[in-house]
Amino acid sequence: MSRETKIALAVPDLKLREILVYLLKAWEYNVALLENGRDVLEYLKKENPSLLIIDAALEEKKGLEICKAIKSDFLTSYIPTIVLIDKRQLRRDLLSIEQGVDDYLIKPPDPIDLEIRIILALRSAAHHFNANALTRLPGNKLIERELIQKLDSGRHFSFHYIDIDNFKPYNDKYGYIRGNEVILETARIISSSVKAHGNDKDFVGHVGGDDFVVITTPDKAEQIAKKTIKEFDGIVPGRYSEADAENGFVVATDRSGKVSNIPLMSLSIAIVNNISSSIANLFELMDITTELKKYLKSRPGSNFMVNRRSENKGKKGRNK
Repeated sequence: MSRETKIALAVPDLKLREILVYLLKAWEYNVALLENGRDVLEYLKKENPSLLIIDAALEEKKGLEICKAIKSDFLTSYIPTIVLIDKRQLRRDLLSIEQGVDDYLIKPPDPIDLEIRIILALRSAAHHFNANALTRLPGNKLIERELIQKLDSGRHFSFHYIDIDNFKPYNDKYGYIRGNEVILETARIISSSVKAHGNDKDFVGHVGGDDFVVITTPDKAEQIAKKTIKEFDGIVPGRYSEADAENGFVVATDRSGKVSNIPLMSLSIAIVNNISSSIANLFELMDITTELKKYLKSRPGSNFMVNRRSENKGKKGRNK
């Protein structure tokens, strides 16, 4: 197992923690020790470990409450969680375990059982949740599942498709490491904008490359988009050399192979909601999104546009 696989360990019992650290390091995992619930939540959001092992007895048996908080936050919900619990607490809190964790082991865990559960949890996370390897935000499979649930529910929702314009020329000139930094910073900006102006159960996903999605409610959509664009535009000049930032462009080869002055990176945010008309399926949702994206790509700078198509009038409104 690679040392790059990080396992967060939140176990208050010193003797048990010592044994677990010994085992995890022997299995060549990278181990991070967490002391309390606040440490757990903050660490998961910042460091994106591959797995969390947490004792249900953490902070006077609040470990299961911490697990629920982890699973209710889109920034951490994809992280597989194994709870260590004693038999008495298991009987009392079985429902909580079903709602808040991925797996559990009775304390003290048998080393063989623990190793197998860890391997299975990591494999399951990679297969089912398909989190993006760079940002660790939910990937395509989870995005698709979330959208299908929204469509099937019949409730109003807004779908944001966020694309970084002119990212490829930047990546080609400045290199993939700095390109990855832009992707990570964009993921942070989008997530913080949703946290600040969205709802508790809103969704943020990473399609791949420089494409992201947000699923929120129509009343929150434009505020999230405005905040995202403002924050992104604020960090962009600092990602370029002083000369390129001052010029407002980079000299690069465009998609047609022609050497051109390519503008600095910007955002196009296509927002599709189902207020004015119903959306039958994912294909229809993507068709509308593609139409909006095409228009946004023709405009300079960062913009967003909200679909306002009506079944009766067939008209489309714009907002940027």
